[in-house]
Amino acid sequence: MQHLKIDNLKQIVFASLGSLASILNRDGFIIFISGAKEKGKTDFALFLAECCFLLGFRKHIATNIKTDSYMVEAQITNLPDLRKWLRSSGRKLFILDEAGKHLPKMRFMTEKNIEIMELIQLIRHYDCGLIGIAPSDKFIDSNFLNTDIIDARIKKILKHKAIVKDYLHNETYFLLGIEKTSIKFNSKDIAEFSIHKKTPLDELPKCCAVARIYAQTGSYKAVSKAFNNMNNKEIRRYLRKHLKHSELPITSHQEG
Repeated sequence: MQHLKIDNLKQIVFASLGSLASILNRDGFIIFISGAKEKGKTDFALFLAECCFLLGFRKHIATNIKTDSYMVEAQITNLPDLRKWLRSSGRKLFILDEAGKHLPKMRFMTEKNIEIMELIQLIRHYDCGLIGIAPSDKFIDSNFLNTDIIDARIKKILKHKAIVKDYLHNETYFLLGIEKTSIKFNSKDIAEFSIHKKTPLDELPKCCAVARIYAQTGSYKAVSKAFNNMNNKEIRRYLRKHLKHSELPITSHQEG
């Protein structure tokens, strides 16, 4: 897609994406993509980012997805770094993968609830585009799915087919023949995002570092690989040590 002239590219994008293309060119927007596993949700989100970049809609793109693409200027995995990036100049787009985990339904006025409401305000204030990705809308906090805020909800039915609920133009339509993005990424990678900036692993006490890897993976094998083939007996000893000075279980990503 990159070798096409801009005028031809615009024709192709507007023809294939319908009114969704005009949403991508707005000063700020919020789009959520849902769908079952292996339906191409992340690929489609990155395809939309690629369209934004190549058409000049957004020259500053960041995401919590690991990629080396020149079109993505930053990998952002926590809210403090996202706040800082949002305040930088230029029209921006942020893609949040696994949004169902990072923006879950919450009790009213919890710390994370307040932080999420602030994030919505920042996105709108700085005219940023946000594309969230989740298996189902039911996992997403209602603040993000309010039809006064969200511009479109997209459900991937097949890798090359999706249904769009476009709230900006008050219409529903199918997208067919969806192209695959040229942005390279590993679909098996875990897309992390936290409300607080995490202490780097090598700065944590060893028991907390072991606990973090185990909480993220649930795997002794992964912990062993991260710590020079640490054996299971040592892993259990460090996990017990971590639990002794931690009020929360290791599955909560407590850092000590």
